[in-house]
Amino acid sequence: MTKFECIQANIPEGTILPDELRKVCDYLDNTGYPISGCMKIRPDDFGGVRAWFGDDDLMTSNFAYFGAGPDGSILAFWLLNGKDATHAPVVHLGSEGSNNDVLAADFHSFLRLFGIGYDELGFDDLQKPPEDPGSAANFRAWLDRELGITCPEVGAEIVSEAQRICPNVEAAIGSWYKKRYGENA
Repeated sequence: MTKFECIQANIPEGTILPDELRKVCDYLDNTGYPISGCMKIRPDDFGGVRAWFGDDDLMTSNFAYFGAGPDGSILAFWLLNGKDATHAPVVHLGSEGSNNDVLAADFHSFLRLFGIGYDELGFDDLQKPPEDPGSAANFRAWLDRELGITCPEVGAEIVSEAQRICPNVEAAIGSWYKKRYGENA
């Protein structure tokens, strides 16, 4: 089974994924890791999103997991407008419930950010270049050659733009948490 097929098998049923994700998965199937820093494109084999939301199937269905950080943090499409992830924001859900942020307005913008080479997108200082941009050098060249995507030296502008135009995922999670566990939880 390809990486893309594995991702498809582990997301909310009926979710439409961006074709660019399939192409990135095909690239990984051919080259392997590393791709960019310590981040990975991979399926949610262990039910990470479901566990993150305390087995709440309704809340879980709002996120389509496609990657992870080395600490178990989650990279996912936030399915704000139905099951079409082609224009959905990409979010980081921290493994310890912190650093929950919108990273990119859509997957195309996410690839510009991902290709920079940060070790951990949810925790690195995106105002500065990554410590090892070379970790993503082959991936950046592939993005440019195959998808016409060029990556900036730093990611702050991509994230700032996404956070300006997308709802606040941390606030949405906080609202869900209060409804589920009560105001004083």
